[in-house]
Amino acid sequence: MKGNFQKNPMYKDGILILWDPAPYDADTYQWFKNPEYNFIEPYRKYRMANPEQPFYIMKPRTLWQLWNIIQENSPELIIPDPASSGTLGIMLMMNICDEVNVYEFLPSSRQTDQCHYYSRYFDTACRYGDYHPLIYEKKIIKKLNQGTADDIYKDGKVTLPGIRDLQCPAPTQ
Repeated sequence: MKGNFQKNPMYKDGILILWDPAPYDADTYQWFKNPEYNFIEPYRKYRMANPEQPFYIMKPRTLWQLWNIIQENSPELIIPDPASSGTLGIMLMMNICDEVNVYEFLPSSRQTDQCHYYSRYFDTACRYGDYHPLIYEKKIIKKLNQGTADDIYKDGKVTLPGIRDLQCPAPTQ
């Protein structure tokens, strides 16, 4: 966990969700025994110091279920890399909220090469994806948008439906 997580005031309020990628077919036990990042001890220390703050660990299978959705909606085979934290956050919010408004995930005409809203790191690869299947994530978000093209290109705003009450029809045989 980066950025002096234990002491950074940005993390002292709200609900925290930690995720760590795992191999595509790893189960939770395999992942926990061999995580990509050493998060277990920092997580334990943070929980001890902040027992009242909600702090969850996302099952790695969730990352790959989202990747499966991205792959199913892509015209070609994509490299199996986890979705971006932005797409993970959007997915989580769509499961909680009736409507989700996202800004500059699909860049407006003001687009820059700044990678994240919270840092001054610039790289054109951040817009299209280098490690994450970002271009395919953006295509799905654009497809789900309930706003107008003008909302996207002028204001950088995407309006997405909540899915917590979504009822999928049973598959037909």
